[in-house]
Amino acid sequence: MANILEIIFQIIHNTPFWVWVVLLILVKRGTALMHDGPSSLGKSVIMPLIFIVWGLNTVVTKFADPDMILGFYIVSLLPGFLLSYLLYMNRKFYVENGQLVQAGSKLPITIMLSNFFVKYFLNVLTAMHPALYNQMQFNIFYGIISGFTVGLFFGGIYKTLTAQKQMFTTK
Repeated sequence: MANILEIIFQIIHNTPFWVWVVLLILVKRGTALMHDGPSSLGKSVIMPLIFIVWGLNTVVTKFADPDMILGFYIVSLLPGFLLSYLLYMNRKFYVENGQLVQAGSKLPITIMLSNFFVKYFLNVLTAMHPALYNQMQFNIFYGIISGFTVGLFFGGIYKTLTAQKQMFTTK
């Protein structure tokens, strides 16, 4: 038990400060999305951009074969998008005071935190076992998981775009 606690404390201690800031932003943004609020395409894109930059930076700077990983990453975006499209299919929007408002939901925070913890786990794993950066099976796995989890954001963005388009075409 003491060994497990030591590992946990080492992981927490060696996590860069910016990662904790990202987690705080995710929790704050996700909590806000649990309640009805104004819909903003700009805000919808912030989280995916953070995860795209975080993932691609890791792929390009640390892995032995970034081109191969990027191929799996890009291909895996589509299934992630399709799943989130299905999950967000029933997301409700309405107009209030001339502004598009999205109904609150636990889905965005679930997707954001899932993304965070998957990325965090993969980065802890590679920090503990740097040889994984050179193993083809892990490279493929990393590309697929990273692409899929980022793809999960795009169903919500697509739903927001279509709701905005409908709002402006009905005016």
